[in-house]
Amino acid sequence: MSDEKAVREAWDKFGAAYDEGLGASFTAIAEAALRFADIRAGLTLLDVAAGSGALSIPAARLGAEVLATDLSPGMLGLLQHRAEEARISGIRTAVMDGKALELDDGAFDRVCSQFGVMLFPEPEAGLREMVRVTAPGGLGVMVIFGEPERVVPVWLFGQALRSTLPDVELPAVGRLQTEPASLRDAMQGAGYADVRLETLDRGVAVGSASDAWDVLSSSAPGLAMFLRQLQDAQVAAVRDAFVASVVAGYGANVAELPVEVIVGIGRKR
Repeated sequence: MSDEKAVREAWDKFGAAYDEGLGASFTAIAEAALRFADIRAGLTLLDVAAGSGALSIPAARLGAEVLATDLSPGMLGLLQHRAEEARISGIRTAVMDGKALELDDGAFDRVCSQFGVMLFPEPEAGLREMVRVTAPGGLGVMVIFGEPERVVPVWLFGQALRSTLPDVELPAVGRLQTEPASLRDAMQGAGYADVRLETLDRGVAVGSASDAWDVLSSSAPGLAMFLRQLQDAQVAAVRDAFVASVVAGYGANVAELPVEVIVGIGRKR
């Protein structure tokens, strides 16, 4: 099975849980990030690896004419459903590979990706495509997670895994996920100019310490697939250590765990 097909199938399979667990929190993050993008009525906006619409929907609410692209038809179906429920028009969808966009050069005033291109095996390829389809004078906006230890749900999971199963390692992740400050160099290297980084201190709704495990383990396709490779006893050990860490740091009734977010904004000359 090709990598692309595996990614598509994973998001098609776990997309509904992702949307239910993280959709509202990620939409709130997008609303904050879009303040840096000067979104106005009539602007054209491309959302690359749009998922279930966390960024596309608030951008359309602001008046942008949105094209949401994603490799997963299932995720775009969720996006369309959410937009219809919210009675939001102005969003078109297209199944498309973010590394090879089937779009004209300079076609969009704003080209954005939230927690999407960040996950590509080669995010530079996605960034180059973002630059290519950005109109001269237009903006590219990348939203990624911040310093790993400040993305608390994922950080505590990693700590729990290391403490209970020290010989088991998580799959390798890209530089943008381990060194968020490298986003500036990545965007400039792809062709954006005057890149600046903005930091947002946000959170992910979890309901409680015990619910936090359910949100994390079921909502992130990569993590869900990783956990399926472990034995039930191993998963239980990691879960118990994770929940204990959440309780120790934030209390049993914590409703939200902190997440640092970096927003990169660059201009196409």
